[in-house]
Order: sequence, then structure tokens, then C-alpha cells
Amino acid sequence: MKCNRFVRRRIIGRIVFGISVIGVLGTAVGLMMTNKNSVEIDSLGLQTAEMTKLEGSNLYETLIESSTETMDVQVVASSEASPYDGRFIANITDTLNVRAAATTESEVVGKMYPGCVGDIVGTEGEWTQITSGNVNGYVKTEYILTGKDAEPMAEEYGKNVGTVTGDTLRIRREPSTESDAIALLEKDDEVYVTETLDGWYGVLTASNWEGYVSAEFLTVEFKLETAITIEEEQARIAAEQAAKQEQAAAQAVNNSTTIATTQQAPTQASYDDSYLLACLVSMEAGYEPYEGQLAVANVVLNRLRSGYYGSTISDVIYAPGQFPSVYGKAMTGYLNNGPLPQAQQAANEALAGVNNIGGYTCFNNVKYSNFATYDSYTIIGNHCFH
Repeated sequence: MKCNRFVRRRIIGRIVFGISVIGVLGTAVGLMMTNKNSVEIDSLGLQTAEMTKLEGSNLYETLIESSTETMDVQVVASSEASPYDGRFIANITDTLNVRAAATTESEVVGKMYPGCVGDIVGTEGEWTQITSGNVNGYVKTEYILTGKDAEPMAEEYGKNVGTVTGDTLRIRREPSTESDAIALLEKDDEVYVTETLDGWYGVLTASNWEGYVSAEFLTVEFKLETAITIEEEQARIAAEQAAKQEQAAAQAVNNSTTIATTQQAPTQASYDDSYLLACLVSMEAGYEPYEGQLAVANVVLNRLRSGYYGSTISDVIYAPGQFPSVYGKAMTGYLNNGPLPQAQQAANEALAGVNNIGGYTCFNNVKYSNFATYDSYTIIGNHCFH
């Protein structure tokens, strides 16, 4: 017996609908059986439940009439762990006050600078309680980053700091025990690690010595700055002011004991040595006043005359531990592209016998100068010659 299409569709539709209703009812009953042990009882001793009504259907209204059990749905958010979970990075461009309590009216107990790190103790409204360095207090939550969000800033502001574990450690020109030693580090000295090689670290010291040290005698740790207390900040300011006063005093002494420019016998040098001297002056004093460039050239020539550093200008410049930056990129650039014109002039004038620093054979940045140890010295620009 044949059915027309319309009748067949009605029969199939009823069958599908019936199966769907049975399936939904079966799921609901299963949920009720599963949650049988988590029934909540109200104050009248009746079981209560809250269920969601699907728009356009009375199915859930029917189920509520026959069941009052609750369904607890637990949603678990998964996230990858971060070394900065429970920690923070200061996301600022200047300074951030750390206060004793969670209010802007509270006493400032410390300060943080961009990239400072610390631990989170808790939260209080729009404030976060933190500990960083020797500082404990509260900061506005909007100025810190935590977890994964903190990692990019940590990479930007963090530094690999190496600490010397041996009694002494040589900084070598190349990563080899056969290479010349250009400087010496002592136990507990700290350096910045710029490169990691097989058994060696490339390092940079606070006084701008660059080279390589054996990895065996250096422990390396990734470090970020921490907050400072008000007392620590005041001590830092006082130290900076003292350094400025010392520099000003040194400059005053220098002004009263300026060394007169003299004419000496010319120094014979090959074209290569003259070129090398001009490149060294470019690297060491290219942005110093002309007098400072002339003085650097004369330091090299004074060393040459002393006989302690070699018999040629090249010997003096490449003497172990004297001008470590000659192996850096800046010097390579001048050697390949030529010295600065003013530095070339200063080198030529020094070779011609013009001397403006007397017999001084050393110079360094005034920031690292220990004036008390010098018998005499003169300051030209940012360099102290002694």
C-alpha cells in the first residue's frame, strides 16, 4: 500500500519528534539520578531546584513539576602556568609609590621603577598588597602586570647577572684559554652576561670591559630590580649628590691647575700606526671636545715613550688589558670606514709633538675615577687624565 509524500512526511516527523522527546526526558532523568546525593532542602523541608526554560517549549516546566533536585555545574578554566603567577611587574614609565595602606592618603613607604618585580600578598578593592625588596605595602592594581601578562616586561627589563665564584677570574679577549687576558675579576664581582657559548660567557663589566670568562667560575641568574624604601632612596640621592660634588671639586682643582700645551719632538709612525691611532681616538673620545681627543692621542704616545707597553703605537694600543674596546664593534667600524675627521686631526697634531697633558699615561671616565688615589690629574670633558 502506497502513501503519498505528505502522509509519509507527517508520519516520519511524528516519529522523529517522539524519539527527541524521549531522548531529552532520558537525559533529564539521568541528571536527576546523578545529582541525587546533592539535594538542597529549604526551610520548609522541601527540595528546591532552579532550571532554565527553553524558549518555545513547556518541556522543562513539566520536568520541574516532577523533580526539585539542584544541578551544580562546575566550570574549570584552564591556563598555562607562568613564573609570574602570584608575582608582578611594575608597568609604569616613571615611578610608582608604594603606600602603607590601600589609600592615596596613606604614607609612602617605598618606590618602584619600570620593570621592578615583587610578590603579591593579596588584594583590597582597586589596590594590591605587595612585597618587593625591603618594601611591604600597597600599590594601585592598574599599574602592575601579573602572570603571562608580566612576561614580556620581564624579558625587556631583566638582565642575566653573573657572579664570580673563584678567587680571581680572567676576562679574555676571545673564548679560549690561549687568548690574552684583558682584565681581572675578583670573587663576588658581578658582570652582565651578554652571550652564552660552550664553556664560556661573554660579559660586560660596569666599567665597560668586554670579553669572555670561563663558565666554570661564574654563576648566572636572571635578575630584575625591586622596590626601594624611602630610606634607600634618600641614601641613593645622597650618594649621587656626593659624587656630583666630588666631580665639581675635581673640576675646580683642574681649572686651577690646567696643564699648559707644550711642543715636543715629533713621533715617527708608519701610515698604519697613524691610522690606528686616529681610529682609537675616534672610538675613545670621538664625541669629546677637541682637547680631549688630543689628550687621548697623547696618552698613547706617552706610553710609547715610556717603553713599558711596546715599541710601536700598535703594540701600545693592543697591549693586554689596556684598551679592551679595540676588539669591539665600534673600533671595527672605524677601522673599516675610517676615523672621524677631528680625531684624525688630533692624532696628527699629537704625532707632530703637540702635548696638552704632560706625562699622563692613563685616563678614564670621571664617573669611575678615584681622585684620592691620583698624585695629580686633569679633567677634560668626561675624562680624567692622570
